[in-house]
Amino acid sequence: MTVLPVTAMERKAVTIVAADLVGYSRMMATDEEGVINRLLDLRSNVIDPAIAAEHGRIIKTMGDGILVEFTSPTSAVRAAIAVQQTMVLRTAYSPDDEVMQFRIGINHGDVVIDGDDVLGDVVNIAARLESIAPPGGVCVSRAVHDQLAAVEGVRLTPLGPQFVKNIPVPVETWCVEIEGVAVHRPTPTGKEKEQRASVAVLAFENLSADPEQGYLADGIAEDVTAQLARFRSLFVIARSSSFAYRDSNLDVRRIARELGVRYIVTGSVRRLGQRVRVSAQLVEAETGVQVWTSRWDRDLAELFDIQDDLTHAIITGLAPELGAHERRLARRKPTESLNAWELTQRGLSEFQTYTPVGYLTAYELLHAAIAADPEFALPRALLARWHTVLIFGGRSRDPAEDTAVGLEHALAARALDDRLEDAYIGLSMAYSAGGHMEESLEALNRAYALNDNHPSAYQAEGFYHLFHEQPDLDAMERAARQALIVSPSDPLTWAFHWMVALAQWIRDGELSESMREPLEAACRHPQAEFFVLMAGVVLQLRSGQTDAAMRLLERAKEKQPLLSKRLLIESFHFPTWPALAASVDADLNALEELGLPPG
Repeated sequence: MTVLPVTAMERKAVTIVAADLVGYSRMMATDEEGVINRLLDLRSNVIDPAIAAEHGRIIKTMGDGILVEFTSPTSAVRAAIAVQQTMVLRTAYSPDDEVMQFRIGINHGDVVIDGDDVLGDVVNIAARLESIAPPGGVCVSRAVHDQLAAVEGVRLTPLGPQFVKNIPVPVETWCVEIEGVAVHRPTPTGKEKEQRASVAVLAFENLSADPEQGYLADGIAEDVTAQLARFRSLFVIARSSSFAYRDSNLDVRRIARELGVRYIVTGSVRRLGQRVRVSAQLVEAETGVQVWTSRWDRDLAELFDIQDDLTHAIITGLAPELGAHERRLARRKPTESLNAWELTQRGLSEFQTYTPVGYLTAYELLHAAIAADPEFALPRALLARWHTVLIFGGRSRDPAEDTAVGLEHALAARALDDRLEDAYIGLSMAYSAGGHMEESLEALNRAYALNDNHPSAYQAEGFYHLFHEQPDLDAMERAARQALIVSPSDPLTWAFHWMVALAQWIRDGELSESMREPLEAACRHPQAEFFVLMAGVVLQLRSGQTDAAMRLLERAKEKQPLLSKRLLIESFHFPTWPALAASVDADLNALEELGLPPG
């Protein structure tokens, strides 16, 4: 086989203008020759002269569209404004069916040269910006916006971050104000309907005289931005945009409006001798209410080590609080007024109660979210977890059916958004439940690669190990303990303590005192499931604590009103369960005298 030599691709920085004629197909269907003649006239007398005046080059034309390159954003915007202003004047007295309007999108950056053509994301984003622009309007990206500040007479209206087709991250967008053209935010479609939580991390303030701490402050804020961006359920403004407000003294509510976000993260760094103090705050922009705040003191011995340490500390405090606040907001609104994102948050909140009513309500809300926006991946991913958690939690009436439906939802979520970590978490759990361990591990590794700060990924790893014939108990315990570090206040905290206790139970082959600490920690949580509470009942009964055992038994009955010895024995399907159940058989028989139905 002949191997062709690889040549370096030529690149250059240019400004790309993409323009498209509004309603071209409709007009062509009714008056083909008239449309072609009017378009040729516009090219000769309006468009081409405006491009030539600013020394632009036409890359190609596509019937109703045109792609042009300029040497700078300033020249591109001047040409675009000239065209659109002239079009307003030319069409002012035209019949409605003859009015021609263009949408224009402008982006700036490096492109790949391919003969007379240019390729790359810069071109793709310009085309997407064109689709966002109003008829007769011009939309520009952050890269263009930042070079227009000194251009006299150009006024821009921020549209905020916009989700556009086939671009993995939202694009910050501004609309150029043109007299006679209405500026509006585009109607949300697809992913835009999610209205997911949006956040900007502002540059942390250096409160020390030492400029070295300024580097630390910027490093922490950059790392927090990067780590938050790994949560696919969050929309995080890029560092370049949020850091532009450094030293601006603007109110956070105004900054949030300009960036189009719901939350602002602020922080500061102060040196105190050989120690450094870092504080961070999460502010809900609309109200100015401080949702969360915390501070940390560290030794300055290893600057980069403490940067990583502090970033981790901020993320483990901030991310769960932000999610919890979103769910609190969703619970306050009447169900009929909720959008797909809010329905999903309400559904997740109900799911995390781990009660019969909570499971059913979550199921209904997540399906309502899908109905509200069929292209929204997150509720499908959560439904995959819902079906598999029923299996793992001893609540499934038909494990095979729940496995199949859970897998179906997980695959659908992945198809809609293959960068959503929740999709791979659901996929791993469904594969584990079905005994497809290689596929489960592959999905789990993908989830970790996307976001190793997501606590449910560690839950999925626990399930992966649990459903092995010979489970790796050390790895299972490590995953649980890491989850408790990553998210110490998570609604799943009880499950992580239980994973530690369960690993010890399987090791010992007996429910023993060695698992008391993690088991009691799990039982203290109000969300703890009935099977966790029943393990606590047995442990308390064995140590002679009958009253404590009875209290836990009553809680277990509340969690599972159908609780009986038979249900407890028959509801779990992981390989080591029969041996574990046999180890407590005598205890369950004794509990029948204390009120546990035999079933």
